[in-house]
Amino acid sequence: MEQVELTAQQRTGLGKGAVKKLKREGLIPCVLYGPASKETTPLVIKTLDLSKALATEAKGNVLVNLKIEGDKKKARRVMFRGFQRDPLKRNIIHVDLYELMMDHKITVDVPIHLTGKAQGVALGGILQHEARTLKIECLPNQIPDKIDVDVAHLAIGHSIHVKDIALPQGLKVEGDPNTTIALVTAPTAEVEVKTAEEAKAEIAKSFEVKEEEKKEETREAAGKEEKKK
Repeated sequence: MEQVELTAQQRTGLGKGAVKKLKREGLIPCVLYGPASKETTPLVIKTLDLSKALATEAKGNVLVNLKIEGDKKKARRVMFRGFQRDPLKRNIIHVDLYELMMDHKITVDVPIHLTGKAQGVALGGILQHEARTLKIECLPNQIPDKIDVDVAHLAIGHSIHVKDIALPQGLKVEGDPNTTIALVTAPTAEVEVKTAEEAKAEIAKSFEVKEEEKKEETREAAGKEEKKK
């Protein structure tokens, strides 16, 4: 699993005013908690440092060596557990950091990466990627960046499920083993495309039919009038 370095500072000010001040200074408030922490610790990290830490293939699913300024302890092993975003700008405004115990298993969502070109696609089928992540239980130092799933053997109508995936030793999948990861469906029926001339001919024919129906209605009405006389 990829590891990144991150430095944090103790946070003292609380409230909306303090948060605005942090934002102006390029800092993001965060909290540190977990089984290795006796209490929740308020911290701040630099916005730029956070962006660098998240600029990995695994995104937020990385192992973080967190150094807290002024803390005599060595770097702590933590993971990102949650991000609060601005509802309009979508930028991160708060971070939850979870301190790990390296000999205790945790559960994380690991992205699924499809590899190979499905046989069915070459025959006109459509590859559908159903499940995008797997919930994996393992030790912190065993967390994979991604799970590769080979779909090259999939023919039209065939699928791969969670139970079909062989994982490295020490990794356990949580959830329904029958969940579909990927499948190849039959090609959809093609819609007939008409030329401009064919479309005009159909419109003209439809117009002629309607005119004939009007004439027939007129003749029937005239016949009824004759009978009344």
